[in-house]
Amino acid sequence: MRNGWLVCPVCRRNKRLLHVLPETTAENLEVFCRDCKSTLKVDISIGQSVERRSQ
Repeated sequence: MRNGWLVCPVCRRNKRLLHVLPETTAENLEVFCRDCKSTLKVDISIGQSVERRSQ
């Protein structure tokens, strides 16, 4: 997370993968990185991002 934006943990090139507000919560959210073509499943609880697994 940087300045409210989720950064791709695989390639670190895509700086604006997903915008996360402080009150955002999600479970098993799939996010696709256009740069490295990887799919990430993340859990977001109270504005903090935690990576679950990648494919």
